[in-house]
Amino acid sequence: MIPPDNRVLYFGRDRTSFFFLSHFYPSPMLLDGEVWPTVEHYYQAQKSDDPEYKAAIRAAARPGLAKRLAAQPSAPRGISRASWFRKNGKQPRADWHEAKLDIMRRADYAKFDQNADIATLLLATGDAELIEDSLSEPFWGIGPDGHGPNWAGRVLMEVRDRLRSSCAHPRAATQPRSKPE
Repeated sequence: MIPPDNRVLYFGRDRTSFFFLSHFYPSPMLLDGEVWPTVEHYYQAQKSDDPEYKAAIRAAARPGLAKRLAAQPSAPRGISRASWFRKNGKQPRADWHEAKLDIMRRADYAKFDQNADIATLLLATGDAELIEDSLSEPFWGIGPDGHGPNWAGRVLMEVRDRLRSSCAHPRAATQPRSKPE
């Protein structure tokens, strides 16, 4: 059920009902010839073209571990302690900040396009505003001041619109969604 304010705050307030919107939600998807367990795994793996790095991220037991492995080597020690980059003396790709939004768009679309059960749930959010109400995430969420750009929520709303458009075409609606094996 959509909250009365027509806003889904899926990181905190409405997490129980809307966790499927999270990048940490288990939703296997096939991208670039590999099956990724979550959007977070795929997203973090794109920080480098090094095959050993990508394999380490894909094999991470949990999305939180994938995120820690992908930490910037220059981040404070508490954050970068588990960084694959720090341990291997390497750097993430130089254009990461320019590329990350399109990478997330691609991953989120694949997540919902390849997992019909959660695509149905996303479409059921109607026109509700989707908000990552994370106070510690100033780019993807609303950040500590509550006024961050909410790119995670905005991308999810773009994906919802794209799915809705593809379902509006009779031919698209009759074709089964692909699902990784």
